[in-house]
Amino acid sequence: MELILIRHGETDWNKDHVFRGKKDMRLNATGILQADAVGDALAGRVFEAIYSSPLKRAMVTATRVAKPHDMKVREAPELSDINFGLWEGLTQNEVQERWPAMYKKWVDSPAWTRFPHGESVRRAWKRVNSGLREVLFLHGTGTIVIVSHRVPIKMMTAYLMGQKRRNIHTIKHDPGAISIFEIDGVRGKPVTLNDTRHLEKLGLPPQDDF
Repeated sequence: MELILIRHGETDWNKDHVFRGKKDMRLNATGILQADAVGDALAGRVFEAIYSSPLKRAMVTATRVAKPHDMKVREAPELSDINFGLWEGLTQNEVQERWPAMYKKWVDSPAWTRFPHGESVRRAWKRVNSGLREVLFLHGTGTIVIVSHRVPIKMMTAYLMGQKRRNIHTIKHDPGAISIFEIDGVRGKPVTLNDTRHLEKLGLPPQDDF
């Protein structure tokens, strides 16, 4: 089986380094271009199924990727973004100023971080990778696509490669980027990670990991 992980296109909050989580904002103009570029890059492949987080930024990306294949996107709530709680809607700098110790813990030791009035990394890891295992269990062959968010994709990538949740910050996955795995059971051999070549050809501005 082949698994393709896609991060949704850019939103204004990505660009401005604002924590998103469960806030359901739309793609901006660049995000739409990125989603279409992903669709063009994968148009020649045959998909068994396309799954997406139910949040708009992921669903719109997934729908545009699915369009050349005339496929319906399957919503997967377990693959939704992590709940950042009170951090949502705040910039990276604002969070550092208001919760300096917790922000440092998130950066330096994410495995045991719990966001104020939000989700713990431990719980999100279990939720996301349980959803991933269910998808893999349902499909024994073919190419499966999952469209999700920065933190869940980092978690799925770490899990597939046999890493621990403490390693999620070592994994990079930019908006509109593609990662591809060859799946054997519940482990994955990476074919390509954080591939953004399809975005560079459009002359889109460089992305970062926020």
